[in-house]
Amino acid sequence: MNRLPLKNLAGLFLHLGLTAYGGLAMVEPIRRRVVTEKAWLRQPEFLDGLALCQMLPGATVVQLATYVGYRLRGAAGALAAAFAFILPAFFLMWGLSSLYFRYGDLAWVKAVSRGLNAVVIALLLQALWRLGLAIGRQWLDLAIALLALIALWLQANYFLVFLSAGFLRMALELRPGSTGLISGESPRAPRPDIRVILTQVPASLTALAAVLLLLYQWDFIWGQMALIFLKIGVISFGGGYVMIPILQWEVVDHLRWLTVRQFLDGILLSFVTPGPIIILATFVGYHMKGFLGGVLATVAVFLPPILMIIFLSPWYHRVKESRLMRPAIQGILAALVGMLALVTVQMGRTALTDLKDLALFAGAAAALMGLKINLLWIIAAAACLSLYWY
Repeated sequence: MNRLPLKNLAGLFLHLGLTAYGGLAMVEPIRRRVVTEKAWLRQPEFLDGLALCQMLPGATVVQLATYVGYRLRGAAGALAAAFAFILPAFFLMWGLSSLYFRYGDLAWVKAVSRGLNAVVIALLLQALWRLGLAIGRQWLDLAIALLALIALWLQANYFLVFLSAGFLRMALELRPGSTGLISGESPRAPRPDIRVILTQVPASLTALAAVLLLLYQWDFIWGQMALIFLKIGVISFGGGYVMIPILQWEVVDHLRWLTVRQFLDGILLSFVTPGPIIILATFVGYHMKGFLGGVLATVAVFLPPILMIIFLSPWYHRVKESRLMRPAIQGILAALVGMLALVTVQMGRTALTDLKDLALFAGAAAALMGLKINLLWIIAAAACLSLYWY
């Protein structure tokens, strides 16, 4: 297994990254290439990895690439597969960001941008609907989402809101006599290697802290940007959609690095590029510090989930069997739904200012959620209507 050349592994995921449209829809192409065509992993191994990735924060498909790389070539394979998969999306977003911030003030660009912002609000509504369905099976999750929405509306710190939601949901899951394992599971998983906890994890955290300190000393904005995206990488359970309200909270509402309309345009660009929506980090980083800023933001937002996969893969059975991890994640996801609802309303008030905007929003929402039309066709139609109307 370790004889697989890194260049072959990276080449496969570079090709997959070029065609990585559709978010979770990319799981099947990855499985087909890795399990069926290459026979690098067995089906049960692949499915175990998918289960682990869905329990952790970050973009599931990037984590899945990391997991496959780790199983085949250890930490080096994990990094090679993950960054090869991300590379096409990064370079395309960098190019689009460069064009946007250079020519975004042209009249026809502003017209198209205004109309497409209505499409972005429809996309946020679709994300809210999907995530709402994921938590809507229990009244407790809906209650946590509502409480989070109220707390965030009252300007509570979002990180504390998420932690409180996770601990509350986890505490309510505890029952007398609980074994900490899912009912029906036998505790046959291998014992985690304590040396990983005592050496590799502290070393990685120390290295990250040192890099952050150096960045802050060099330039406060660099350090601030790295910290924001590292934090988002740690708490973005549920994939790229949940990054949107957190990032809007940070770079639009609090730091004023972007206007609401610029942020909406960045969201749209992240949808039309291959790869995960979290590639929006490149857009923000480029705006603040050019190409290197885009590199820093992209690495910072993807690094925490990648490291989690590397450290947790050797004992993923224990993670899967933990009875407390799932409710904690469910609580955080419920709070994120509350935040996404608040942000959708706030952005909608900025982007939808007249009947034309509302008409484009309604048409895009119906096409996305009702007719299931491909997003690229919706964007093309909205752009043409925007040029005519505005």
